[in-house]
Amino acid sequence: MWIQPSVAEIAEEISQCLAVGDQAMAVRLAFRIVERFDRSSPEVREVMVELEPNLTGNSQFDALLAAVVEYSCAMNGSSPPRWVDHASRFLDHFWFVANLRSLEADALANSPISFTRRGVFVCSGALTYA
Repeated sequence: MWIQPSVAEIAEEISQCLAVGDQAMAVRLAFRIVERFDRSSPEVREVMVELEPNLTGNSQFDALLAAVVEYSCAMNGSSPPRWVDHASRFLDHFWFVANLRSLEADALANSPISFTRRGVFVCSGALTYA
């Protein structure tokens, strides 16, 4: 049986992407957690999020990872791990992940609370998958 990678492992991949300047791939890896979490059993979900990931070296992605995990847990009726509430998982400024001024209103209106409380804003549809 194939086990989904943990969020800690994905955070390492994100760090590697950021180190080579591939922010787009780092965003895709973070958002892909939603699908992986949704498609996993409750037991696998717990294993995926239990270990706190190392910080990525980018406060925006540290907040994004916590937001994605908190959102995924809420959508699947489970409690998020405690590490999502650490101060290092919150921004002191707003970050619009799409980085397009024309999409900021959409992101302000449609971001789930797990994102907005961290200062992270995503557009409608950003957390959906085929």
